[in-house]
Amino acid sequence: MKLKILIEKIKQKPEFRGISESIIKETLNKHLNQHKIEIEELSERDSKIVIKEIRANLRNLTGQFQKASKNRGKLFEKNKIKEILKTHSSTAERIAFYPKLKKIINSLKAKSILDLGCGLNPIALANSKIKYYASDIREDELKLIQKFFEKNKIKGKTFTYDIRKINPDLPEIDLCILFKVLDVIEKKSHKLSEKILKTVKCRYFLISFATKKLSGKPMRFPQRRWIELLLKRLNYSYKTFKSNNEIFYLVRPQETN
Repeated sequence: MKLKILIEKIKQKPEFRGISESIIKETLNKHLNQHKIEIEELSERDSKIVIKEIRANLRNLTGQFQKASKNRGKLFEKNKIKEILKTHSSTAERIAFYPKLKKIINSLKAKSILDLGCGLNPIALANSKIKYYASDIREDELKLIQKFFEKNKIKGKTFTYDIRKINPDLPEIDLCILFKVLDVIEKKSHKLSEKILKTVKCRYFLISFATKKLSGKPMRFPQRRWIELLLKRLNYSYKTFKSNNEIFYLVRPQETN
């Protein structure tokens, strides 16, 4: 079975159609190499197992936050911003809290923002006074965000980016946003989180973590002790604040002290 056919089969489910093909290809190749699977020798039965495992991997990265999104185009044409935000579970939960987030961003006098794993955040947070860099692995959402930037004359740029492969080529900005991202990309060592905090050049980070499970039940330990220990070790100052569904860490790297 050819790689292209496997990718097409993975994308047959609507929740995966918007994900960048390069991300799917890389995830698939990594899985095949790890398990020493020769794609030419895959049986129909084994290919179904591989497809299921790759979908589970991708769902952990982005699919868990997706809701019904078929009508986003029509909603955009009618300028129904609130309804668009409701098509993504995280932004839907954050709708009532976005005004406070905007005030915090304004208080930082941020003129440029890098939003890693942005989802639909830029539609709620971007304005014409801020240069907004929006990145994600979902090309469908990035296209919608780019249209929003153009329609509202916002100095914005969208680009596909896998945060697990963080590198120093990212733009230097005032504020880097990481909403519900760090818990998704790694579960144990937190080495990648440390690398991100060291690599991105910014005056501030605004990081959030969920305090409730997707089922809506409160987490047993909503505060992230590991990020606090990491920030202290890096000598980064921080303060926290909460919404109904998230805990936020406003972080200032050592270089700006």
